[in-house]
Amino acid sequence: MTNKSLVVVLSLTALILLSSAGLLLVQAQAENRQCETCPMTVDAEAQEHFKVYDVDGNRHWVECTGCTFKLLKTYDSLHVETFCDWYGPEYPITIDISQHGAVATVNPPTVLLLVGGGCTGNRIAYNQTAADELLSKGFSSYTMHMMQQTLPANTNVTTVSAKAMTFAASSIDETPQNYLAPAIVAVVGVAVIVVAAVAYKKMKKQKE
Repeated sequence: MTNKSLVVVLSLTALILLSSAGLLLVQAQAENRQCETCPMTVDAEAQEHFKVYDVDGNRHWVECTGCTFKLLKTYDSLHVETFCDWYGPEYPITIDISQHGAVATVNPPTVLLLVGGGCTGNRIAYNQTAADELLSKGFSSYTMHMMQQTLPANTNVTTVSAKAMTFAASSIDETPQNYLAPAIVAVVGVAVIVVAAVAYKKMKKQKE
């Protein structure tokens, strides 16, 4: 391969890598979201499990019930659409909270929260039977994969109304998005450009 051909190949490789970095960044933003109240990523499964909107209809991205209620520190009112961690999507749950957690309307009114410490220990149950099953087994096939584990012995079972104010008073830990993969591809692309530039300069000197 001639020096000229090498420079062309390196330049094309750099262009492809930089384009790939852009595509990876767009894909990461589209598929995964950063939880607004904890360091965890809200993947497609969590996005389907928790749909949270403020009074203006803007959607907010959360990982669990605890993260949902922490939003009340910032937003006066929230509309939450989710489903039972034991019975699944056929048992939808809606929650409307206002006055930063002081007022809560829950449908059905039998809904219970299981608070086991941290996102992976939080569950939402359609009724007492579902709560008992979750306490016993920890999860069902409808519980998000990252949360399919047993619950600690000190897991607290309570109502939405009783817990909303507690979560609303919690602090919000903001964590930036993780763009490591696109960044690595972009760095490699830039490195290839540098190599191509050096090769081009050497080629010019050889001609001179």
